[in-house]
Amino acid sequence: MGEPVIISIGGGKGGVGKSTVTANLGALLVRSGYTVGFIDADLGGANLHLCLGLRRPDRGLQDFISGKYKSLRDVAVPLSLPECWLISGASDILELANPNFSQKQKIIRHLSAMETDYILVDLGAGSDNHVTDFYAAFPYGIIVSDGLSTSIENAYGFLKNGILRGLTRLFTRRADIQRHIKRFIDQRTGSAYGTIGEMVEGLGKLFPEARGPMRTWLQQRKTFLVLNMVKDAEDIKVGERFASMVKKYLSIPMVYIGYIVFSPDVRKSIRAGVPLVEMAGNSPAAGCFHSITGNLLALTKGHAK
Repeated sequence: MGEPVIISIGGGKGGVGKSTVTANLGALLVRSGYTVGFIDADLGGANLHLCLGLRRPDRGLQDFISGKYKSLRDVAVPLSLPECWLISGASDILELANPNFSQKQKIIRHLSAMETDYILVDLGAGSDNHVTDFYAAFPYGIIVSDGLSTSIENAYGFLKNGILRGLTRLFTRRADIQRHIKRFIDQRTGSAYGTIGEMVEGLGKLFPEARGPMRTWLQQRKTFLVLNMVKDAEDIKVGERFASMVKKYLSIPMVYIGYIVFSPDVRKSIRAGVPLVEMAGNSPAAGCFHSITGNLLALTKGHAK
């Protein structure tokens, strides 16, 4: 077994269904014959365990960060899904809700060494560095949005901050390059760059050695879009427009891999602590999850089992 395919699942806004999407995609990957690990990277408000039918786990990321357990595998809790595990972010310790960069890097290094086919990393809400560092660390990412204008705006901000954060971390020893990248982030400075691509080319003229690493990092991004709680055809079109906007202004391709229709069965499955695809497999929403999982496998299976 090679390195796992690690996919971060975020979107900036809370309440758009990131944990629900994570649980259901993971359940269907298992059905497809893959082993799956789940990571709840929301140390301040973890709830993925509830979607997977677990009461509060007895150990989690906070125990690894604090040094109570030396190996990430030691804090993995087995699930009822075959050959699957969850590492929860549930924590009552306030200072562990915002791990520093070195602590996050420790988690990321250990994740890459886990023996499993897929690892799904459920990110917290927001677009600050505590969240976007995890997005920037992995080539694969899923953006979840409900299609409302506020959610799209949050998703765009999440992606932009994640990309800029990732580019900044390429040059940890070059404060001069980092300053120029951060000028794009700080709207008060009136950045001269309208798109990430323009910024890369502009910086490339000032620092020729930086152009290649930045281009390579952007090209390696594989970002997928999932729209949740879709009610009509107009909602579906929102995803297509959003993907075009991301490609134009953020200079990364975004693949729209599907939508999930609004269904009261989703709420019932959350209350029951069972993924929808396990509880109501014939529902229209479950059919959407099947389509999305098929698209995800088609785009990543060359790097898995």
